[in-house]
Amino acid sequence: METFDTHTGHNFLTGDKVTAATAHAVMDEAGALFDVAFPASGYEDFAGGIRIPTVKGGVHSGTPLHKYVLRTDTMDVLGLHSNRYAETDGYRFIADMAEELFPEKTTSCTVFGVGEKIAVTQELISPIDLGEGDVIQPQICWITSYNGVWPTSVYDLTSRLFCQNQLVGRPLIKVKHTRNHDSLLEMRVRILEGSIERAEALANMARVLKDQEYTDTQFAQLTEQVLPIAADLTDRQRDNVWNRRSYCRAAWMRERKEFGAGNRWMAYNAVQGAEQHRINGRARGGSYDAMKAMEKAIDNKTPLAEQAMALLTV
Repeated sequence: METFDTHTGHNFLTGDKVTAATAHAVMDEAGALFDVAFPASGYEDFAGGIRIPTVKGGVHSGTPLHKYVLRTDTMDVLGLHSNRYAETDGYRFIADMAEELFPEKTTSCTVFGVGEKIAVTQELISPIDLGEGDVIQPQICWITSYNGVWPTSVYDLTSRLFCQNQLVGRPLIKVKHTRNHDSLLEMRVRILEGSIERAEALANMARVLKDQEYTDTQFAQLTEQVLPIAADLTDRQRDNVWNRRSYCRAAWMRERKEFGAGNRWMAYNAVQGAEQHRINGRARGGSYDAMKAMEKAIDNKTPLAEQAMALLTV
């Protein structure tokens, strides 16, 4: 498998072809390179109690118990942490590391909420054609947060270009805020090797599943297994299960229309796609919220896809 040596790529959320650029340029365009401050939120007096002391000459006295993460351009509070929380120069450290490791490979940056979390994608490996026009694009995703929800990590992820299904893997590495050259070099090797290894494993598994026929009847049984109707469900809960089964069936029929006879890879993508586009990414009015779906995928909230994969690979 070759590294991705051109300057084109795909936006992870939309699937649109984009020009890969520097991490700083992509993050700046997304509004991710804002400044932050870390004001103290509480102080400890000599008796061990908590108080906000009088400021004299612009200086607090005592030991701060906590500190805020404050976005200085909007004055939004992004997080509250102990006084030991490491301070950074905004999200620039992600841009610095991503660009130093893999220059001009950045394809997208997503800012969640008011800036409490971000995700930055890079394409390091060429797209993989599974046959019959079914193409997957391996990527890596840098994530970090100021609200404490996401540790700074690098994930492997894959987009299926036909349906824009997003398969988020497990962390390749947990990142420390370091500028040590040896550490950065080791990090680069680990990320690249891990990304290639997982992309090859996914492609091999996909090809095996594509070779195994899967009928409409089998798919109906699969949806019943991943979306069972328990006897104690309320009418509303039962209707919700039926709706989710219908989402899976619709995705399956779309797969059949595009690729013809069914197979296990198509069955997995039908369930995974329905969960991503119609359940996890469902916004008010029934529209699709790609950011919401991506957030749930990173948070490992994809039980239907996981169950389907387990059943289809037995």
